[in-house]
Amino acid sequence: MLSNRLILLSLSMIIIGLISNTYALEDTIIDNDFDEWDVNVCVRLPGGCRPRLVTCTKGCDDGNLCTVDTCVNGACVHAPITCNDNNPCTVDSCGPTGCIYTPVSCNDNNACTVDSCGPAGGCINMPLSCGDSNACTVDSCDNSTGCVHVPIQCDDANPCTTDSCGSNGCEHVAVSCDDGNACTLDSCDDSTGCVHKPVSCDDGNSCTNDACHTTLGCQHINIACDDSNACTSDTCDVVNGCQHHPLSCDDNNACTYDSCDNSTGCSNTPISCDDNDPCTEEFCDPATGCQSSPTPCDDANACTTDSCDQTKGCQHVAIACDDSNACTFDSCDNSTGCLHTALACDDTNACTVDSCHQVHGCLHVPLSCDDTNSCTEDSCDQNTGCQNKEIACDDSNACTFDSCDQATGCHHTPVICDDQNACTVESCDNATGCVYSPVSCDDADPCTLDSCDRATGCQHSPMSCDDGNACTLDSCQYVGCQHVPVGCPDSDACHVGYCDNSTGCEQAPVSCDDGDQCTTDSCDPVNGCQTTPVSCDDNNACTTDACSSTQGCTHRPVACDDHNACTVERCDPVRGCQSSPVNCDDGDQCTVDSCDRSSGCVHTPVSCNGNGHSKCVSNECDRVRGCLNRTISCDDGNACTTDSCDPAQGCQHQSINCDDGDKCTIDSCDRVKGCLHVNDPSCNKVTVTRPPVTLPPVIVTVPPVIVTTPPVVVTTPTCSCDECCGDQCCWDVVVLVD
Repeated sequence: MLSNRLILLSLSMIIIGLISNTYALEDTIIDNDFDEWDVNVCVRLPGGCRPRLVTCTKGCDDGNLCTVDTCVNGACVHAPITCNDNNPCTVDSCGPTGCIYTPVSCNDNNACTVDSCGPAGGCINMPLSCGDSNACTVDSCDNSTGCVHVPIQCDDANPCTTDSCGSNGCEHVAVSCDDGNACTLDSCDDSTGCVHKPVSCDDGNSCTNDACHTTLGCQHINIACDDSNACTSDTCDVVNGCQHHPLSCDDNNACTYDSCDNSTGCSNTPISCDDNDPCTEEFCDPATGCQSSPTPCDDANACTTDSCDQTKGCQHVAIACDDSNACTFDSCDNSTGCLHTALACDDTNACTVDSCHQVHGCLHVPLSCDDTNSCTEDSCDQNTGCQNKEIACDDSNACTFDSCDQATGCHHTPVICDDQNACTVESCDNATGCVYSPVSCDDADPCTLDSCDRATGCQHSPMSCDDGNACTLDSCQYVGCQHVPVGCPDSDACHVGYCDNSTGCEQAPVSCDDGDQCTTDSCDPVNGCQTTPVSCDDNNACTTDACSSTQGCTHRPVACDDHNACTVERCDPVRGCQSSPVNCDDGDQCTVDSCDRSSGCVHTPVSCNGNGHSKCVSNECDRVRGCLNRTISCDDGNACTTDSCDPAQGCQHQSINCDDGDKCTIDSCDRVKGCLHVNDPSCNKVTVTRPPVTLPPVIVTVPPVIVTTPPVVVTTPTCSCDECCGDQCCWDVVVLVD
């Protein structure tokens, strides 16, 4: 209070000095014991009666620290102080203790923002980053609870994959459906999972028993058609199965007893004509019965030296047929004697000429099938040899010889059926051609070969039982030729032994093809057919690999849709299905961005009401800077009010008190100028008219508030004197004593 009075006293002295210029106060009573001078008094001064300086006798301190109190023209002025600290992070007001700077609360009650206040823009509500760097969660934010990390659902609803989540997101690994059973076709169905379809081993052959081995796969074992009846011929037909044809044991020979035993087969037992004479030969004529004649010891066997011993009978000593040639097989033929049969160099290839060299052994020279005839098509088949297919000159008449001449074409020459053979009767049939009916030279001897010499007629040579069938062992017994079947065992598990009538024992490869595109078929010499599952793995994690028995490998694209609108799905050929979070940032600081698994990105408006619903702050949001909590300006432009803001009620405009305590002034307030104090004309005053004096602005410093007063215009009043002292007039000095 004392400092304010000193300021006002100094201000009054300055104004008095400016009015009086250089003159000194005369007759001025100065008593430091007085509180204040009276106002509007006239004093006698050099140059005439002049008014004294008008002062605010009772002081202008209104006890309000929210105003700057001054005395202007004798009237107190209470200018509101400005408490704006230019800090958007405070709410500025004035209270009993002066300026109050209350920190702004930037809490927007949103768990999805980080709230702070900056000196440039005020409240900042930055969206909270909820990324947990976990590819197995969908990250979002709940305005109430904050960050939410929902596990990704990796189940692709496909039983053919094993679903999991790793460092790169969802992974879908194809399951293995191999049951280790060669008798099933293994695949995977997207609806039901692994499927094991039984393999069909039926080869459509009635001569095999079809079965499946869990390791080896389909097995086709020849059925046994042997009915254990030697009186039937047992064969197998691929359609009808086993066939049993009765054997005919009738040899048309009256000298034998013909029968058949189910165990031993046909029996043609000769009638015994033996007279017990070793030097006679008994025989039986099929027509006349037993015959006896001196025994010719000629056994008609060129392989023996024949003689007759009175004791022992005929003697037949074998001759030596060894020709010391390594390329021949030495044997003896009963009819012709020693035989030197060429070594069998047959390579079973009819397209080679096979021979034997005494030093180098068998030679196989490719056969030339060129017949130098342009009327034939020349080729060679490994089984049948040269194929010289004639041009079709066949006139369908077997009694003509059809040929082709390079120049004239087909010729149909009548066939001459005379074979110059007295042993045949020749004729020609248009359908079958020449017919040569043989002369019957049968001597009823089962061990003689009855033939006919073209020149001399019938010949009865010792019979060769070679039936031209490499599948039998041929010999002649007392019942005639015997042909014992040759056994042809399998060479290994990959071959089936059989006998070819021309070449003898052969080995046919076993067919291991199971008709299944999902297996690789092979044969092991020990274990037989082997089926190895085909690997359909294309090393692409983006396909489901399976195998169809008819189509082979299939690669169906994997469905990577995780039914989550908050992820972007893609498929990597190495790692499989990958999902990455959707970027929902819309670049708008006035929204909280999150993601809903069903609908996708959600942009919730930010609530900027973070100051406890204070009416002194404007809750605005800028798309770039976010919430801007600016302090509301309560200045109503009225100099007659003290403006402030109450957080609960908002702006407050309190009228100022313009009462200067002077009974000689009329106090009022102007909205522009503030308090006005007009002299009351009913009060006795000495009025002196003086020109107006304009004072420069006076700066009064009251820490920490700087108040600038406007220029003070002091107008000297007109002093009206009731008494005059010569040319002087004045009022008596009235001093108020404290």
